[in-house]
Amino acid sequence: MPTPSWQKNVEEIVGPASVNYQMDWLRQRGWEGAMPQAIAFPSKREEVGELLRLARAARLRVAPAGNGTKLRMGGTGQPVDLVVSLARMKRITDYPASDLTISVEAGLPVRELAAALAAERQMLPLDVPCAAEATIGGVVAANSTGPRRLACGSWRDLVLGVHFVTAEGVLAKGGGKVVKNVAGYDLPKLLIGSMGTLAVIVEIAFKALPIPPTSATFLLLFSNAAAALEASRRIRHSPLAPQALDLLDAAAGSLAGHAGLAAPFTLLVAAAGSEAVLDRFERELHSLLRGLGGDLALLRSEEESALWRTVQELTPTFLRSRPDGIVVKVSLPLTEMGGFLAQTQTTAAANAINSASVARAGSGIVYCYLSSGTEAGDAVDKQLVRTSELLLEAAERAGGRAMVEWCPAAVKSRMNLWGTPRDDFAWMRRVKEAMDPGGMLNPGRFYGGI
Repeated sequence: MPTPSWQKNVEEIVGPASVNYQMDWLRQRGWEGAMPQAIAFPSKREEVGELLRLARAARLRVAPAGNGTKLRMGGTGQPVDLVVSLARMKRITDYPASDLTISVEAGLPVRELAAALAAERQMLPLDVPCAAEATIGGVVAANSTGPRRLACGSWRDLVLGVHFVTAEGVLAKGGGKVVKNVAGYDLPKLLIGSMGTLAVIVEIAFKALPIPPTSATFLLLFSNAAAALEASRRIRHSPLAPQALDLLDAAAGSLAGHAGLAAPFTLLVAAAGSEAVLDRFERELHSLLRGLGGDLALLRSEEESALWRTVQELTPTFLRSRPDGIVVKVSLPLTEMGGFLAQTQTTAAANAINSASVARAGSGIVYCYLSSGTEAGDAVDKQLVRTSELLLEAAERAGGRAMVEWCPAAVKSRMNLWGTPRDDFAWMRRVKEAMDPGGMLNPGRFYGGI
């Protein structure tokens, strides 16, 4: 069968050695649906621009990617012709450490960015899932965050500017030293979390943060959720400023495989600063726990680091052990968290589904891990789907929002991934039409099938 002319053009743009026609790279990363015809690995932003101009002219659909750790996230994407992986674009392009800013190409692995910052005693909250393989562009495009979001903020707080390639193949930038944004949009904020459906991010500038002198994590162990949530409420309303405040139930602790997380409910309180700050944390935590019946344990150094690595990697750990499992991400008012956690356990039990929960008790984000105790089958899938959709409804009744972040391809097209469409859905569609009028970038992957 003759090679399509557009494939020959792709080879001319990036070089024959940088085009892959064997789809094992995608299969190993869980690609869902029909395979594309080629994967291109550009090494510079100009090549990305040329690829998108070619795609527009040839009416191709394109899926941007990094190392492919998040290909299963989001909606059921429509078939695409070409995957553009930025995995070879991984330079640090500018790092005036004294200015606390750093600019990097989108394909830079998270671990390498963390190491470069650490060499200057600086950091970003890069405690995100799949950290061993994830690229910074993929993390930002998926708006993937971790436990330290509480103290450091989300990517919308830390991204100063972006360089990106539009659907027309034009190199553009927004934010940063430019300050003004084209077309009236705050482009960096639009692109964060857009799942590659609006443009292809090629470079990102961040505001870096200094690494605190020292840190410690306090494990507050409770026999019931009410006491654990009251402890988190007291901490939030105290002068203490934790780096992270995560509540794990026993099932999540078992999933993590960490001996220190065996209590029915464990509240993890990460503290950072001088030794005097840590001493104050310990004194005040003892006082704040009075009357709640909780025990306190302290982790430092490598024990502390190992604990947080297991917590940040809970989602990929779960998906490896239960490929048929479903992950529901919920955002709630903090006052509604206790009721929702109880509803999760009740709903899962009523449908014979196993559940585990991790609550970011300072930000209102809850991750619910749902799986069956039996072999996968149509009846089991229906129970999992029903449980997930009931949780989406419960979150909305509580004044929050929820989405199915991960689920098997076999059930994705049969379930409601996004909950009830929000009032801003029509606006989202207009933005998509304005920035990608041909609908060629990652069609179907974003909220509501955009």
